[in-house]
Amino acid sequence: MAFVSRRPVLAGLAVFLAAGPAFAGTLAPGDATAPVAALYAVEKAGRPALDDIADRAATLTVRLAALYDRAKAVERATNEEVIDFDAVTNSQGAEVKSYALKVERRDATHAVVVATIDPGDWGRASPRENIIRFTLVVEQGRWRIDDIAGVAEPTAWSLRDIIDHNLRQK
Repeated sequence: MAFVSRRPVLAGLAVFLAAGPAFAGTLAPGDATAPVAALYAVEKAGRPALDDIADRAATLTVRLAALYDRAKAVERATNEEVIDFDAVTNSQGAEVKSYALKVERRDATHAVVVATIDPGDWGRASPRENIIRFTLVVEQGRWRIDDIAGVAEPTAWSLRDIIDHNLRQK
């Protein structure tokens, strides 16, 4: 019986384990549509998806959640709206009858997920208003939404830009 040294195997395993966090950053963590789908599940349940702090914490980046929370704090303090619409439906009260998600772009750490919603008989200036883009990044090992964008004819909007602009006005 020949003796085989396990030292090279153990050394290789040690190098792999030590580099694990570096390799983890190159592997995308699953389905980029998951946080967007979670928001639409809340909408389908009859609640605005971003109203709940737990829903925001579970789906938004730390930076966007903090910005949103700051806007809500200003609203409470001033009794004036900073965010006057539901970004997930691009409306002020539309119900989501159905939705479809498509990954438009994706690399290891960034993705754009496009949601096309059916708001039923909710009036729209154009079908483009039913298309909402979610910019995602990998944060803490999971996909998180870093911005939401759409069109309110004829103007394109970004949730981050709206909040930033409105907070500067307060």
